[in-house]
Amino acid sequence: MRNFFPGKHRIKFTFLAVSLATVGCSEQRAPDQAALLADSTPVVPAAAPVDSAAINTLTEAETREGWRLLFDGKSTAAFRGYNQPAFPTQGWKAQDGLLVVEAAPGGPKDRLGGDIVTKEQFDNFEFKLDFKLSPGANSGILYLVKETKDPSWHSAPEFQLIDNEVWAKQLDMNKRRTGDAYDMQASVRDAMKPIGEWNEAMIRVKDGQVEHWLNGQKVVAYTLGSPEWKTKVKGSKFAAYPEYGASKKGYLGIQEHGHQLWFRNLKVREI
Repeated sequence: MRNFFPGKHRIKFTFLAVSLATVGCSEQRAPDQAALLADSTPVVPAAAPVDSAAINTLTEAETREGWRLLFDGKSTAAFRGYNQPAFPTQGWKAQDGLLVVEAAPGGPKDRLGGDIVTKEQFDNFEFKLDFKLSPGANSGILYLVKETKDPSWHSAPEFQLIDNEVWAKQLDMNKRRTGDAYDMQASVRDAMKPIGEWNEAMIRVKDGQVEHWLNGQKVVAYTLGSPEWKTKVKGSKFAAYPEYGASKKGYLGIQEHGHQLWFRNLKVREI
């Protein structure tokens, strides 16, 4: 939200905007999310356009704040395939300073490299990245991933990445739009930019308190293990997976669904 209102008028306007968003989303938002989003935390400005020379680098402020790069535009050394010792040899590549997920010839049924995860595990952290979707793309950012014989999403909560408009013609998109906690909790606002433009995602996990941020706006907040969260799990596709959301520490990951996506500025800090 751009700031056109100085002083106390800005405060009143922000309060009104938040109140309207609350009314419009009350049916989809869980009680614990309502409480977490009702604080006075300001909506941070959306990321400014990134100068090409600054892509995949840390600012002085980020360095002071403890951020570190997971991808420098060339090396994928911070990642490996899910349940694999090395980075995938197909389906993923570093190209022109970007981490690229390649489109599979047959789409989702013909995935190439599978999901990737960080080599390091995290418990309390902030993880941010820029992403760009191709038309019709579907993917997700995974966190607190626990490696088992089952797919990564059986254990990991997901920050959904998807072409909202294309998939809305085929599926019920409630709790399945970009920024949502996939199949668990809908965003309180639509902060996504058009397909083909860069978006910034950020996930924050601190002692079980989880936040999803999209283009500088907090869109999801929940508490892992809370009564509201457990109720939502029981009503979701994850009810059959006891490992889902159970880990307090895990890997960060990105899904490969056979669609092309681009990533840059992958950064993490422990908090």
